[in-house]
Amino acid sequence: MNDNGALKRAVLWLQTQAAVGNGSILKLMKAGLAERAQGAAPGVQKELERVVGERTTERIVSASVDEAELKKLEKDIERKDIKRILFGDEEYPESLRIIDDPPPVLYTLGDKSLMKNRTLAVVGSRTPTKHGERAAYMFSEVLAKCSLTIVSGLARGIDAAAHRAALEAGGKTIAVLGTGVDVVYPTENRALYSAISEKGLVVSEYAPGTKAMPYHFPERNRIISGLAEAVLIPEAREKSGALITADYAIKQGKELFIIPSSVYTELGRGSNRLLKELQGAMVLSPDDVIEAMGLYRAPYTETSVMELDVDEEKITDRLKRGDAHFEELLALTRLKVSELNALLTGMELKGLIHKAENNYYGVN
Repeated sequence: MNDNGALKRAVLWLQTQAAVGNGSILKLMKAGLAERAQGAAPGVQKELERVVGERTTERIVSASVDEAELKKLEKDIERKDIKRILFGDEEYPESLRIIDDPPPVLYTLGDKSLMKNRTLAVVGSRTPTKHGERAAYMFSEVLAKCSLTIVSGLARGIDAAAHRAALEAGGKTIAVLGTGVDVVYPTENRALYSAISEKGLVVSEYAPGTKAMPYHFPERNRIISGLAEAVLIPEAREKSGALITADYAIKQGKELFIIPSSVYTELGRGSNRLLKELQGAMVLSPDDVIEAMGLYRAPYTETSVMELDVDEEKITDRLKRGDAHFEELLALTRLKVSELNALLTGMELKGLIHKAENNYYGVN
């Protein structure tokens, strides 16, 4: 299958103006019918029906062709430096090519070569406990430093912590979106999205400009697990997207790692249940993942110690003597309330400190 402009335009038309699903588009591409579908003659229509059925063929045949709009979309893709990788292209990742339902096209922003790196997917709750968020950050930070590219879905919570940890560790990360690659969702992750598109990779199977739809996110989860060599779940509630990703991972023959959660939180009930079913999947530290995946971890040296800024050092020095209340840390640092809140949150995500009861903080 050749990487050419005509086929790319045909796929774009099928996705946007004909509103054909990606599974049907892939069937058309494999049958050599994607470029012939637009304005199909009666003979071609019969071929289309044999490949994608009557209803989809009817949608294709009745779809209008707005050449001006197609040209505008393609210019927009070029202007935003979005790349298109078709199924069958040399750049198309082998790890996705072999799954049951590979995407017909990948739209990318950033470093496409990351899809051929050794990768680990990190997925979990959008509203995690502090334990879950800290675990996601700490595992992702350590494993990114072991040259694993961290794959996640740019959702709030666990996903965001994993992406952020990889970037702050100087590693690489891939965000797989349930929207077009030029649509930020949720909008609160705009700064993180920008950092990933510059230093990592943003990828989607949906045409640029595609808005968030509920069914897109379960669909994109097969790509998250498909790109990854293994999947790590720090914390997930019952019936969550992370468990859908875990199910895809199992079907795709990927290794699954699960961090146990407290029995007192519903936010980890789904991952705990899965852990009960797959007891060999339990990991308690990044070293468990490193050993299972045969990774190399650089030996500890003084230069590998995390550098702290002045306020972080003040806080950790104080907390080494025992837990301290927020008000005491406020007086110690002389920061504004909003500034201290931001600093403490960042320190929690780095795994340096934890929040205890009644607004007290302790060192890890």
